[in-house]
Amino acid sequence: MRHVIIASHHRFAEGLADTLEFIGGVENMRAVCAYVDETPLEEQVAAAFASVAPDDEVLVLTDILQGSVNQAFAPYISDRVFLVAGVNVALCLELALSAEPLSTEIVSAALEQARAAMVLVNTYAAEVGEDDE
Repeated sequence: MRHVIIASHHRFAEGLADTLEFIGGVENMRAVCAYVDETPLEEQVAAAFASVAPDDEVLVLTDILQGSVNQAFAPYISDRVFLVAGVNVALCLELALSAEPLSTEIVSAALEQARAAMVLVNTYAAEVGEDDE
């Protein structure tokens, strides 16, 4: 079973999880919003992993690479736990809805695709074919 944990400083994770729920298809998803109450981050992280079985796959999506939230999840990295920082909606969907079991190769390919999709639209010139409307 795949678990998806979206974690961030303040409520970004909650909003991202809400967006993914609106789009649909993502199951076993949990949002961890750090620093919104008195609950220590370490307790929130431990609670997020409490229902994860040893053979389950876990996709952890965080907001900032060098941030405290990402660092709190780093000790959990394993061959079944994938920690991805700097996420956006498209990347979350690509990984959370992957029909294949996750691997470093699949996650890396999704990251490359996400990077290529981030553009300054002011300078972006899309190729428009004759059949396009």
